[in-house]
Amino acid sequence: MRANDKKHLKKALDQIKVQEPSTHFEQRIYQDWQRTVAKTEKPNHGLSEVLVLARLHPKLAALIAFVVIAASVLLGQHLIASQDDELHRIDALSELSLSTI
Repeated sequence: MRANDKKHLKKALDQIKVQEPSTHFEQRIYQDWQRTVAKTEKPNHGLSEVLVLARLHPKLAALIAFVVIAASVLLGQHLIASQDDELHRIDALSELSLSTI
């Protein structure tokens, strides 16, 4: 916008008569600005929020990832061990049933 246009715009705006000046005008503008900024910064998807939080807190994200991986490994080992126990019980029962026949 040219300087001359700015002068004309300012002159036109200054000529507008305001009946009742708003005492909370700045506060309303600031609240509108906050709402607009908050809408544009928030991701729309839950996964996006998780990725944004992970990027903002890398140490916490690494700790959570480590805990999840360790828990899955331990759970996998437990499941394998319990399957082995079940197989041993089945073998013992089958041997017992064969010996009684």
